[in-house]
Amino acid sequence: MQPIEVKHEHIFFKNYELTLEGVLSYSGGPNRLSSGVVICHPHPLYGGDMNNNVVLGIKGVLEKEGFVVFRFNFRGVNFSEGKYDQGRGEVDDTIAAVNYLKSKIENISQLFLAGYSFGAWIALATAFKIKNLTAIALIAPPLGFYDFKSLFEKINLPVLIVTGDLDSICNPEEMENILGTFPLIRKKILFGADHFFSGREQEIGREVKNFFNEHL
Repeated sequence: MQPIEVKHEHIFFKNYELTLEGVLSYSGGPNRLSSGVVICHPHPLYGGDMNNNVVLGIKGVLEKEGFVVFRFNFRGVNFSEGKYDQGRGEVDDTIAAVNYLKSKIENISQLFLAGYSFGAWIALATAFKIKNLTAIALIAPPLGFYDFKSLFEKINLPVLIVTGDLDSICNPEEMENILGTFPLIRKKILFGADHFFSGREQEIGREVKNFFNEHL
């Protein structure tokens, strides 16, 4: 069996006056594919960027499954212009990334969002501002730091949450207390994993892949 050839395009795209950096990854050619995923990275002020281990783990699995995957740096990160904006501007950055991805996929029929840690909050907040979003995957959302509950009360999309049983930022008990009454949310706990998922990246990628494939 021949290995799947994956192509990567290092690109720059606009969010109004800001120029942002991203990488588009795909196998087979983006114009022949119909499913796209935008991935949001963890907190910019704590070293988060589009080359984070969890972001790359999700990307690496999805790109080989025929998804066109777009990961990008929020404003102020690496070669992206601007500065950290406490979530407000980062939501705008994600909308711009989605619009760029749509421009690269002819007749896109499924659009997915994924986010890790801070990126999970941004992805969820962005979901309300995007038309025809199919589903969303949130990895280790920091439930105690941001108001996820009010967003979950309004969401009308399939949602996957993946966390580790050793995660102090997205504790499974806290997750159950906050999310127990939301039937559209699927929860997956990875035993032995903490917030950083070292060595578990492929496992997370497979969980996200399986969830998104259910909604193709």
